[in-house]
Amino acid sequence: MSFVIEKKLKNVMTFYYLMKLDKKIPTDRKFIRKRQGKKVHELMKCAYEVPFYRERFDRCHLTPDDFRSAEDLAKFPVLTRADLREWMQKEYDAHPEMHERWNVLSTSGSSGTPLKFLQTQRESACVDANWIRVLMYAGYHPLRGKLFSFETSHKHVDAKKGDSIIQKFGLMRRRVVSEKNCVGEGIRDILNEVNEYQPDVLCFRRNCLVRMALYAQRNNMKVHKPKIYVPVSEMVDDMTRKVLAETFGDGLMDAYGSSETGSCIIQVPGAELYYINSDTHVVNIYDEEQHLADEGKVIITTLFKKDFPIINYEIGDRASSVTVDGVRYIKNIKGRVNDLVRHEHSDETSALELMKIPNGIVGIAQFRYIQESYHDMRIQLVKDPANNAHTKEEIEDFFQKKMADLFGEEFQLHFDWLDVIPPDENGKMRCFACKMQ
Repeated sequence: MSFVIEKKLKNVMTFYYLMKLDKKIPTDRKFIRKRQGKKVHELMKCAYEVPFYRERFDRCHLTPDDFRSAEDLAKFPVLTRADLREWMQKEYDAHPEMHERWNVLSTSGSSGTPLKFLQTQRESACVDANWIRVLMYAGYHPLRGKLFSFETSHKHVDAKKGDSIIQKFGLMRRRVVSEKNCVGEGIRDILNEVNEYQPDVLCFRRNCLVRMALYAQRNNMKVHKPKIYVPVSEMVDDMTRKVLAETFGDGLMDAYGSSETGSCIIQVPGAELYYINSDTHVVNIYDEEQHLADEGKVIITTLFKKDFPIINYEIGDRASSVTVDGVRYIKNIKGRVNDLVRHEHSDETSALELMKIPNGIVGIAQFRYIQESYHDMRIQLVKDPANNAHTKEEIEDFFQKKMADLFGEEFQLHFDWLDVIPPDENGKMRCFACKMQ
């Protein structure tokens, strides 16, 4: 089949896969386990025919018959970003005749180095169908709903292009804007457009939604409250939830995933636990010895990717979980630590403990740590305009005490109070960055 035909049929394939996926979160855990186990076995049978994975099977003396459940995947080697990068490059170099038929996608580079990976049209259709049904979990209707989202590297804004014929009839309505405008007074324009369009779903990067919420609060703007709003690309902490709820309401949906895997861990509004998309993914948690655990590293397997399978992918984030009747649910996602705290006379340590400090006091809307030297830590803070329970001085004293509890007198703290913390060049915002070479 030619690339042109495949491209034209992609929407048809997306609709086909959407019809096969769960539209509501299943509650029958016996069914979840049985179906997921069957899909794991089918995936491993396909992977056995892929040379990259066949070598891994042989190295561990395994066959597809050894994999009948989500837990069985713990027998298989972990796939690192470096492994994936090397494999994707070899596939690309070895098959120039397929270049026009493959989508060559790239991650944002928030982990330090952008990762390019390959995707067939079929896999791309599966990813799109999965995202649509994720929104459907929270009540979005793909035909009648209205979606307001940001421009991505795969979906660009065309200011000259208006609604399609279908959209003019009130179907599949969506509006896409550039996040580059989400600065300064450009935020007012976006908020005015949200109020005019009144979307059912609002989908932006977390740091953009926070900037929009803070702008609205400082300027006493009333903002349309969508049925669902989805902060994507970045972790959502308790502090962020409070700031967003004050402007956008109670419809926050936390959808976790990556460019490589698609959305796989979902918390619908009002839910306590995160559900794992059991028909498209397996998410296991490994400890430092690569054993299954309740808390540790997030390891993702995509059950729908049969052309370029992603099996036991170590994405770099951490989470805690609970297993109920044999089905794993995620309690909280701690996110990745792209930089480690560096010490002059000891090993590097995780920055996770730093992330907990702001949650111990109210009145902060945004924060970021920047380690500038072995003994200098800069802390950027944004005051929550809706909460004056503590002064800036009291908040600084709180940070001084908590940092001393962690590191003694190792760091001198430098505080910067800002109106808003700008994102990194890739559009995301890290909460900790080490600037030391």
